[in-house]
Amino acid sequence: MAGRKKTTPETVEAEVVSEVMVAQPAKMEFRLINPTEDGFLRVIKWNKEELEAAVRQKIASYKNVVYTEDNMKQAKEDRAELNSLIKAIEERRKMVKKIVNEPYDIFEKELKDVSSIIQKTVATIDGQVKAFENQQKEDKRKSIQEAYDEVIGDLAQVLPFEKVFDNRYLNQTYKLATAQADIKAKVEKVRTDLETIDSLESKYKLNAKDVYIKTLDLSKALAENKRLSDLEEKLEAEKRRKAEEEAERKRLAEERRKAAEEKARLEEEQRKAREAQLKAEQESASKQPESVTEQPENVIEGQENGTEPPQNVSSGAESGTLPWESGTEPVSEMGKTIQSIERQAFVAAVDPFTQQQAVEAPKIEEKRYKTRFYAKGTRGQLEKLIQFMNDNGIEYGRIKA
Repeated sequence: MAGRKKTTPETVEAEVVSEVMVAQPAKMEFRLINPTEDGFLRVIKWNKEELEAAVRQKIASYKNVVYTEDNMKQAKEDRAELNSLIKAIEERRKMVKKIVNEPYDIFEKELKDVSSIIQKTVATIDGQVKAFENQQKEDKRKSIQEAYDEVIGDLAQVLPFEKVFDNRYLNQTYKLATAQADIKAKVEKVRTDLETIDSLESKYKLNAKDVYIKTLDLSKALAENKRLSDLEEKLEAEKRRKAEEEAERKRLAEERRKAAEEKARLEEEQRKAREAQLKAEQESASKQPESVTEQPENVIEGQENGTEPPQNVSSGAESGTLPWESGTEPVSEMGKTIQSIERQAFVAAVDPFTQQQAVEAPKIEEKRYKTRFYAKGTRGQLEKLIQFMNDNGIEYGRIKA
């Protein structure tokens, strides 16, 4: 609009309509007419001193009063009188306030009417300003997205524009070039981080990538990959431990089974050996008429009486030689077995410390044979010999003369 110009903040000249007719510019200022700024009510004068003195005098009369049952009626009357005084003071206060505020209330309403006229125009202008600013922001946003489109490539689905856009970019203080550079830097960083995750030698890289896409935080993605890898390793270790325990359990069970089978086999062989031994002894007994009295306690009877046992067991014993030292080596298996038994029995009788070695003979019983010999020694030695024969299941008895 031609002809409009500003003068001072307080006044605005009216528009020039024509060169002939000039309107006197209206002053757009607020001025008090009645009362003037100096003519406002400054103090409300009233009989404060007089009323306060009368009240104090009245109150003083109640200072030492003590009400009892006899003068309770007077107490109520005094209370009513004082309350009436308070009520009268409050009513006068409210009346003065109303009188003082009445012109102000009218003044306030008139000012709001004038302000509303201005506010309507301000709202119209404000709408245009905001529309202009919004358009600027939209244009800036489009420019920033163009920079995003230049570098996003195949990451569009993984990293949408809203994921990297910051509303601060639209502020007037934030330069467009800076916002565009920031967007490009974010996209390139995401691309590099995803390449780092893809380079992991891990089956959980997809899980790590999901975490990264949600947070755009590489450290959190790598932490998720490590967490899952550690969990898998722990589960595998637990699986191996259980497998090893199961294998060990099966191995021990197999060993127990084999041991049981071996024990059963040995027991069966021993049973058969005992049956064969019993049969052989029966056959041998039927061929040898001499009798044996099973009274082991009498074997050393002659020693107790100071007499020697019979000397006809073996001629070698009389001459200082042992039965197996006769110079004649047995030829048959039966003879060799008898010679071995005689040797073991004599050695045990002479040296009782060899009993443990004799006890540790093969566990599988062999065919049993019968021989005749005598033993000479102390009572303790002979008792040990008898114990040895008992421990090894050797039958013995006195030889009849």
